[in-house]
Amino acid sequence: MSSVSSTSSSLGNTALRGFGGLASGIDRDALIEKMTASTTSKITSKKQAMTKLEWKRDAYRSISNKIIDLQDNYLSYSATKSLKNSDFFAKNQVSVQGDPDYTKYISATGNADTASRVSVLGVKQLATSATLTSGEKGASSITLGGISASNFETKKVKTSNLSGTKLTFGTYSITDKKFTEEATFTFPTSYEKKLDGGKTETVTIDYTASSDNLVNLVTQLNEALDSQGFLGKDGKSGIQFELVGDEIKIRQTDSITDKGKSCVIRETSSALKSLGFNSGNMNQDGISFDEFNEPKSSFKAAAITEQPLSTYLKGKSISVSYGGQTKNIELIGDKEVISKFDEFTKSLQEKLNKAFGSGKVTVGKDGSLTFTATDRTAKDSTATDSTAKDNKQTLQISADSKELQNALGITSTQSNKINTGSSLWENRKKLGLDKNPQYTTKEELNKALENFTVNGTKIEGITADTTVSELLTAINNNKDAGVTAIYLDSANKFVLSSNEKGEGRKITLGPDPDNPNNKKDDAANLIFGGVSTDGSDGEMSILYNGVQTTITSSSNTFSIDGLDIRATNTFNTGSATAEGGVSFTASADTEKVTETVKKFIEAYNAMIDEVRTQATTRPDSNYKPLTEDQKNEMNENSIKNWENKAKEGILYNSSALKDLDNATQGIFSSMMMNGVSYDDLEKIGISFSDDYTAGGKIVFDEEKFKTAMDSDPEKVSDLFTGTHGIVNTIDSTLSTYATRYASKNGNSYGVLIEEAGSEKLSLTLTNNSIYKELKDMQETITNLQSQLSTEQDRYISQFTQMERLINQMNSQSSYLSQLGG
Repeated sequence: MSSVSSTSSSLGNTALRGFGGLASGIDRDALIEKMTASTTSKITSKKQAMTKLEWKRDAYRSISNKIIDLQDNYLSYSATKSLKNSDFFAKNQVSVQGDPDYTKYISATGNADTASRVSVLGVKQLATSATLTSGEKGASSITLGGISASNFETKKVKTSNLSGTKLTFGTYSITDKKFTEEATFTFPTSYEKKLDGGKTETVTIDYTASSDNLVNLVTQLNEALDSQGFLGKDGKSGIQFELVGDEIKIRQTDSITDKGKSCVIRETSSALKSLGFNSGNMNQDGISFDEFNEPKSSFKAAAITEQPLSTYLKGKSISVSYGGQTKNIELIGDKEVISKFDEFTKSLQEKLNKAFGSGKVTVGKDGSLTFTATDRTAKDSTATDSTAKDNKQTLQISADSKELQNALGITSTQSNKINTGSSLWENRKKLGLDKNPQYTTKEELNKALENFTVNGTKIEGITADTTVSELLTAINNNKDAGVTAIYLDSANKFVLSSNEKGEGRKITLGPDPDNPNNKKDDAANLIFGGVSTDGSDGEMSILYNGVQTTITSSSNTFSIDGLDIRATNTFNTGSATAEGGVSFTASADTEKVTETVKKFIEAYNAMIDEVRTQATTRPDSNYKPLTEDQKNEMNENSIKNWENKAKEGILYNSSALKDLDNATQGIFSSMMMNGVSYDDLEKIGISFSDDYTAGGKIVFDEEKFKTAMDSDPEKVSDLFTGTHGIVNTIDSTLSTYATRYASKNGNSYGVLIEEAGSEKLSLTLTNNSIYKELKDMQETITNLQSQLSTEQDRYISQFTQMERLINQMNSQSSYLSQLGG
């Protein structure tokens, strides 16, 4: 395809502006188009010229971008794969040699010359951090605060009549006398609450809350409805519960579905009675929302029942974990008759003995109900402080329902060890904070925590409500404190370690650690205080230039004249000898260097290809930029093919490109003139393409290059990084045409960038020759379009006037004809 047609009018909808030849019968728009054809042609021609110039700009930028990429990736010292840096070719791969039992602990990087003159005879000790290990935390027993000798016979337990019951919604057909269920809401024990960021949390509903908290219960029930999108849309429920006085109501929300609007409540729903609604007199056609919301019984009275503690505990079980085993323990069996606290604790002890063995978990009955795990050392006469790492056995008690938890006076899981997810206040006895008589209230503890200090640094934001986990995170995130704090669950101890190793490192606690009168009873000391060990330096025995010596390091990396030796374990800690040492050899990283040089030459040759193609391809004069009218007649693929053909040869006869083409072909000649041997280049696998049409491409023999790198990397380095070597010659040649750094090129970013700018150098986008030409062209087009509009308006006005005159003449002629008739 070498031509396209165009039939579209340049006037657009000019027929709407005045009369379009209704009286004269003349095709006004076609005439005006011909009369303005000269101006229209100028606009089209100028737009096509502008498009060609934009193509020319983009073609220049494509080449200059490739040059800058070469410089960024390979030809500058800052490049990660810099071929200018002689170290890249050097013997910098250090390998260890010697006894495998020792070499596995040693690695090295750095100066090859030093590596050949040093050997490691032994590592006497590794550098260590300062550590501080607390005493054992936690408690030996768990107290169930809800049950005691004083309340066992008198305590009333609130139970829910509502949890687990159902409200069924649907429609009733009078014709079929049938109820069709639409949705059922089961009053849940828990639900998933949506949080910010797409997260959720499990919320346990407390149905036995006091009357003061009925509002909170209703809020939780509404959140449970929302979590299901019950009868609603957009993730919201279509109904809501509302507390009015002491009565519960049901309201429709804006999110209710169309089906939901027509729903009624099934009169047999099990939740109705517990909501205070008496459905005994209702018909089978269901209960409307209005009927449900009529005055009814107290919600609290209907939803909650009270019964004696001993009656409530029948058939209820707790989960007890001890010594790696978890058993369900029934509190009072269905057939047991228990009315006294002593009877209850005796029965419970028998069940625990059967589950875990006699005496492993004991039930205390001195006033309150306590569970105590056996102290391991108390039963083991051979155990000592050094061998008994975990004296307190882990004991956990849990209850799955909120109702039972309230009755027992526990949270969901109670443990004799620290619960890192609970607050400092809740863990205060297990943490040892109760040892300070000034920390008996939350307010007192909050005041003390304002001065919570580690290594002389205040840890801000710590309160009695801060969880143990949050405390550890706050310490670890404080860079000035310089320690890492962890909780060892298995040992029930805290360990603080300094982030830096070496002699002189230590860990201090409290606001005044060096004061001899300090009682060490501040919060930090009570929680973390224990056995401390200062940091120590690493010690390595080496043989360097035939002289045996010991060197130290505050880390486990030992530096010797540019060689870094890293140790991961000790060996030969006694009398070290040269025979048992670790020595080093150095070699170049042949694979890495070869791969980098290969990619550089591929990128360089791709740039040469583009320069050569653009400089030598003649344009086809039959293919010009398409006008918008022409594009409207073609499909997308046809437009793409046409424009690709039209862009060919866009830089033909460009003097800048011809100069660049000649310069790249002369790179090898330039090196030869400056003393580089072509034979030496060939020996390392680098040669000049003998294809005269290739435009100065480099030929790379990978195997020759690898051989040269293995045998004489210094020679390869000289040929690449020398003053007149490959890299500097190519860089100086290409920088004349494109560079990031104008200072290295006479304050010029290069010929190509001065001509067309570059996206890689934002300042040049509006400071180049083509940009100025395009700006002038756009101004010309704007003026021509204004001229065209003026011409069109003038001709339209003239034709409109002519149509009016013809209309008048026709009217007069018709009138005269009527008179003569």
